[in-house]
Amino acid sequence: MYIASIKSTFKTTPQDILDRLHVPESKLGEFYDQLLSSDNISEAVVVQTCNRFEIYYSGDDEGDAKAWLRKFMMDRYGAGISEHLISERYLQTLEHLFRVVSSIDSLIVGENQILAQAKEALDLASRSNYAGRVLSPIFQRALFIGKRVRTETDISKGKISISSAAVDLANKHNFLSGKKVMIIGTGNMASLLADYICHFSLESIIVVGRTPENIQAFCTKYSTTQVPFSEAKEAMKDIDVIFSATSCPHVLITRSMVASATIDRNTPLTIIDIAVPADIDPMVKELENVQYFSIQDLKEISEKNKESRSEEIVKGEKIIEAELVRFKMKLENLHIETFLSSLNQYTEEIRIKELKRSLNMLDAQDPKTEEIMDNLSRSLMKKLMHNFLLHIKDNPQSQTQLENFTQVFTGNGNSSESGGYPGGHPGGHPGGHPHHMSKGKMASKEDEKENDEDVS
Repeated sequence: MYIASIKSTFKTTPQDILDRLHVPESKLGEFYDQLLSSDNISEAVVVQTCNRFEIYYSGDDEGDAKAWLRKFMMDRYGAGISEHLISERYLQTLEHLFRVVSSIDSLIVGENQILAQAKEALDLASRSNYAGRVLSPIFQRALFIGKRVRTETDISKGKISISSAAVDLANKHNFLSGKKVMIIGTGNMASLLADYICHFSLESIIVVGRTPENIQAFCTKYSTTQVPFSEAKEAMKDIDVIFSATSCPHVLITRSMVASATIDRNTPLTIIDIAVPADIDPMVKELENVQYFSIQDLKEISEKNKESRSEEIVKGEKIIEAELVRFKMKLENLHIETFLSSLNQYTEEIRIKELKRSLNMLDAQDPKTEEIMDNLSRSLMKKLMHNFLLHIKDNPQSQTQLENFTQVFTGNGNSSESGGYPGGHPGGHPGGHPHHMSKGKMASKEDEKENDEDVS
């Protein structure tokens, strides 16, 4: 069993490519089904934000899965994306995920949105059984680490988000005080924009959206004026700054719409589009009196933000490094947990069988007698196994050692036939993946022995 990822992020990928690497929420189920159609991918979690598209996955054959997934992505998004796809495995994948959720690897270092976005990605994948016993605990640990980094460092102190950076950028190029602002969208990003711009002495704020109830709720919360999308073109004529942040999968505001709104304009129109994919046609930047900025233009602010938080990044990286060592040990000892679980199942089957045999021999009909016998058998088994199980936990054994022990304990000479302890470790390291021993086959020699005794 392996753990791996394939990703494309703002660090190495032009924004127009990142815009293409997007799956609408309504299509995510279909996308997951296609991912898991590969025989070598059994679990997956897709994390997509305005500046990254990442697929975390696990299965049985890493080499075949990697080749299949790259081809799948190129078939879907075009062969040109190949050079922008980065594949990572095992510890690289874990370290990257921990850095992402801790917001050390974010465009705006310390921003909090990624924590919620990663949780939403995990929740969706878990609800639909796309993520299970391998990826779910990994993501849960990443969320824990992300919260710990934010708690134990000042990496998230102050205003730090893409929305706040967008507002700062707008204020730098078109002083916001006394201006008329339009926000396109009513989601989380748009709400954050409203939170920040409300601190400026604006003349007015209007909100454009497609869903009347969402617009109404947004306007009630922020005391803004609502405008239906059908009237957006006309409303732009009297606007100084436009922020756009919807989840629409295609362009909403065309070049011709902006051109019409800026005819005979004497003052500049500042447009900042932080949506992915873009809401506004980037070609509007060719128009006179239009200042257009996208996610890509926030990189300058990102670098300054990163410099100011360099000490906190170091603190966060130390936390991640320690957690990575701890989690690596846990992954490498997963075979022990699985062995103990399987051993408990095996001994419990023997206990129940012997209990039933004894009760039949006693011809016991009294519930009290059954209860006493049941408690006696449980207590005996627990005491017999206690020191041994404790020793295994305190003195980790290799997978080979546990396989050998399985052969002796079950009376089977062939652990693979007996359903001993199969499986390989994630990333090809020593240890194993949580495969269950085959209870029926594990007990086969015991059954044969009992049958022989019955015959004799």
